[in-house]
Amino acid sequence: MTDISCRVLTAKDSLDYRRVRLESLKLHPECFGSNYEREMQTGKLYFEQLIENASPKGLMLGAFHESELVGLCGLIVSSPGTVEIIQMYVAAAHRRTGVGAKLLSLAKQRLNSFHARSLVLSVFEDNTSALKTYQRAGFSVSHRENAQLYMTFNHIV
Repeated sequence: MTDISCRVLTAKDSLDYRRVRLESLKLHPECFGSNYEREMQTGKLYFEQLIENASPKGLMLGAFHESELVGLCGLIVSSPGTVEIIQMYVAAAHRRTGVGAKLLSLAKQRLNSFHARSLVLSVFEDNTSALKTYQRAGFSVSHRENAQLYMTFNHIV
């Protein structure tokens, strides 16, 4: 497994976050509910603001290879007791090395900081690599809508 460390992004990581987020939108627009051109024109991306203000509304987890940000996993409260994973992305050179699993493990550890017991996410059903990563991390499909699978992980105390 690649030597990867994961942590919550802080204000000093804001520009690196922006770079990786825009990369994800440019290279894989089919995986995200946003648009590269529109986001490129945005002064501050949604999570840039949360990161810079250390907002309690959400966290962006980052995976680092040495000092380079190579993976993202956003966490926002979607309802009481439930946190949604959004903007999950691992740079191509670091896929299939366990980076996604490490980010998901940290996401599970952060549930307590949100006073939550469940993680939810959505993934396009043709994204088989991501789907397998989520299933190995303990997520199960709760329902399907069009081409999207909605998955849940419930933390049992």
